Amino acid sequence: MKILATVLFIVFLIAAVLAFTGVAHFSHVLGFDGQRHIKHGIVYAVLAVLSLLWMRMAPAR
Repeated sequence: MKILATVLFIVFLIAAVLAFTGVAHFSHVLGFDGQRHIKHGIVYAVLAVLSLLWMRMAPAR
């Protein structure tokens, strides 16, 4: 599960950067339409932090 949490962290971190900067141009619903979306970026950043917490709390095998 730690691998899944790490992958989700990376995906949400990239999504947060793309939403904050407005670089991506492919989906308005996800916040990637070429404009800055602060709320989307905050949500993606929070999800990235939560996935880090999940990785930290996951049991070791």
